[in-house]
Amino acid sequence: MIRTAAEPRVGEDGVTFTVEVGFADRECLVSKNALAHLRRMRGGQLDFLETYRAFEDQIHSVARRLVVAGVSGSPLVLGAAYFV
Repeated sequence: MIRTAAEPRVGEDGVTFTVEVGFADRECLVSKNALAHLRRMRGGQLDFLETYRAFEDQIHSVARRLVVAGVSGSPLVLGAAYFV
């Protein structure tokens, strides 16, 4: 069986994406505030999806750690404080 990952989606609150942890998928949202913080770190004029793509590995790493730590929420919201 081949699984395909859902593409990230830009919404009102940020970018929604899915991570797999322990063979289970978890819906996550990286907030617009977090994306703006990451964009400032890079010093560019990227839009939210471009910022997500530029920091995708770091964002997914944070999301996986939060899932393993048992942080609740549906979707699991990643705010700017997680990227300081």
